[in-house]
Amino acid sequence: MIDTETEKTVNVKKEELRQFAINVLQSARVSPADARIIAEALLWSDLRARHPQGVSRLPIFVKRVQCGLINSPARLKWNRVAPAAEMLDAGNAFGHVAGRAAMQRAVELAKSQGVGVVTVKRSNLYGAASYFCSIAAEARCIGITCTNAVPKVAPFGGVRPVFGTNPIAFGCPTSSGVPILVDMSTSAIAGSIARSIDETGKRLPEGAALDKNGNPTTDPKDLAEGTLLPVAGAKGFGLALMVEILCGVLSGAAMSKEVGSMYSTWDKPVNTGHCFLVMDISKFQPMHNFLGRVDTMLDWVKAAAPEGEYIRFPGEIRGELAAEYAGNGIPLPMETVKPLTKLANELNVECPWRM
Repeated sequence: MIDTETEKTVNVKKEELRQFAINVLQSARVSPADARIIAEALLWSDLRARHPQGVSRLPIFVKRVQCGLINSPARLKWNRVAPAAEMLDAGNAFGHVAGRAAMQRAVELAKSQGVGVVTVKRSNLYGAASYFCSIAAEARCIGITCTNAVPKVAPFGGVRPVFGTNPIAFGCPTSSGVPILVDMSTSAIAGSIARSIDETGKRLPEGAALDKNGNPTTDPKDLAEGTLLPVAGAKGFGLALMVEILCGVLSGAAMSKEVGSMYSTWDKPVNTGHCFLVMDISKFQPMHNFLGRVDTMLDWVKAAAPEGEYIRFPGEIRGELAAEYAGNGIPLPMETVKPLTKLANELNVECPWRM
């Protein structure tokens, strides 16, 4: 149903949105198994109000599948390079499918060897990095992942893009059941946020971007020929370089200017690279001991808040949103709903809302 008070959101039940995503993908000839995995990952983001990484991605996914630039069903090729390390050739599969398989394999390796590392090449955009870390946390492990992307970010001191927004995520379990999930781009703002700002007619924050002449800008339209800046200057540059080495250089995937754009590269697959690292907590110390120490750390964090205020750990607010939206429905923004309605009409798929 449409929120008649604001007319800015449409409330959709969790299972209805999941089935809608599956129906759209299968109508575009995505395999049933791949469609379920992708829908689950997109739904995970929308449940946490991370809509730029949710079902809003369906139109571009469908277009790339129809153009033969994303393959389904996924044909994953594994190469064991050490007892605790594997390399995955994703074969131009969906990034969500490749990412889930890679994180699950890294968890299996960690359960056997204490740690597990998987690199991935010939993949695509994999969405919210923290989704994969939540898989590790659910398995009572610590998970870390990062991915490269099409160049949008200048190095520190530069005026031309060399790196993607190159996000890094970390996750670990807590005694509350809501995992700690740190998820951040190495750019001043995430690429999905910049795209959302452009779609809604808003302005970029000060100090986040340069135009084509190297001048500061807050106009998202300038990013077509300009560049985002790294977060925290030289620190963000260093982190972006680290991600590029792990995900592009080490994995054998495209790196830096070789990485294609999901939205503008139509003559070849994008060849995105990812990296996944998992540590089995129980190999280092008893789980109850670890969780108790995490609780103590979080208590100290919360005690640092000013009187009458409250500090949340990373992932806590979005975890609460997920629980609320799972019960009451997901409020999708209209900038997500309108393109999806158009896509559904083209594919003859029924929408779980009325316009």
